[in-house]
Amino acid sequence: MGYYDSDNHTDECQHCGEPLTGRQERYCSAACRQAGFRESRRPRRRLALKPCPLCGDSFLATYPLKKFCDYESEAERDCQDAQDDLEEAELIAAVEREEAVCAHCGEPAGWSGRGRPRRFCSNRCKTADYRKRKIA
Repeated sequence: MGYYDSDNHTDECQHCGEPLTGRQERYCSAACRQAGFRESRRPRRRLALKPCPLCGDSFLATYPLKKFCDYESEAERDCQDAQDDLEEAELIAAVEREEAVCAHCGEPAGWSGRGRPRRFCSNRCKTADYRKRKIA
């Protein structure tokens, strides 16, 4: 009479496959028992076929946030060109964020490196622009 039911007794470790000896019933060691438990609790990653928004072909999404075909293995030439264009657009947007100018006076507005760039260079320009719009 052991800890596990007799139907669950095996001759080899359920985690590593080593032969069991003595009173061992499922796992050969405490480390294998812990590893087996952790593996059973780990969420399974679901692979899904998604349509590529650039070329329309379906691709295997190996992680949930994957949006496009794999550039090297799956993508056709036109999809690769479109992905290159997206990268160029991201670079252009980054440059525009860094070179943002004040909507009131035209001076550099500054960008902290995160999120949207500032629209005004200072609170003084922000207030002046608000008053100008309010009058108009």
